[in-house]
Amino acid sequence: MTVKSPAKKASPHLLVISILFSTLLLGCATTGDSPSYYLDSYTQMRSAVFTQRELINTELSEPSKVNQASRTSLINSYCDLVDRGIIYVSAENVPPSCQGETHKTRTCAMKFHQCASRCALRSNDCQPCIESSNTCLN
Repeated sequence: MTVKSPAKKASPHLLVISILFSTLLLGCATTGDSPSYYLDSYTQMRSAVFTQRELINTELSEPSKVNQASRTSLINSYCDLVDRGIIYVSAENVPPSCQGETHKTRTCAMKFHQCASRCALRSNDCQPCIESSNTCLN
């Protein structure tokens, strides 16, 4: 007489754990080296309004009164917004300083946009955003 042993069925818990572990490994494998600079359109538009207004103000100011570090931060923001397609500039009119964006300049611009979207645009409330961007870029 031979006794057959019952076939072992895979435990549903083991199957679920295996699927979760496989998904976790795949998720970790696809988190590549490219950082995300995503911003919602509201944030980008508010920052574009502030950036362009402040750049116009610096262009209309006397050269001796222009803070170059602040201008650099505003240009960095402007270049990022041009790169994102929020501000349109024809290829021949893109400022030379907009060439060569780096992780650092993109990160500083993203933080600037986030900050500028939270302040009142018709006041000087956004000045700390410029100062923070100056620190980030240096």
